[in-house]
Amino acid sequence: MRKMIVNILCSTGITLLILAVLGTIFGAKFLFISSVFQSFIANIIIHIGLLFTHKFESNYAIFEIMLDIGYTVGIVIVCSTLFKWYSSTPIWTLIIMAVTIYFIGVLLSILQMRRDIEEINELLQKRNYKAISR
Repeated sequence: MRKMIVNILCSTGITLLILAVLGTIFGAKFLFISSVFQSFIANIIIHIGLLFTHKFESNYAIFEIMLDIGYTVGIVIVCSTLFKWYSSTPIWTLIIMAVTIYFIGVLLSILQMRRDIEEINELLQKRNYKAISR
């Protein structure tokens, strides 16, 4: 549960950073507070749904990735309709943002896994060294 909350907050932060960058590029002057909460809600929905999409296993990782991206883009489109994001941001921009955020999240997960693996390997080496020196 803690990891999911961290992931939701992290992806919301990434979303807001990308929104700020795109807003700056396209000449926006400010970001509405309601947009922050709307992004947070969308990220909660996306992460809850990803729990279910990750239960689907395939021999081909590309299918699992496409399922995740398709689900994420679908939620972004639904949220853009509910929150009327498309009135200020073209739908193609929202889709590119969603895919970009997904891949940034995957990259961060890979980096975290590498760090965890290194930590586990160090612990195993220490354990083996203690067992040998006895």
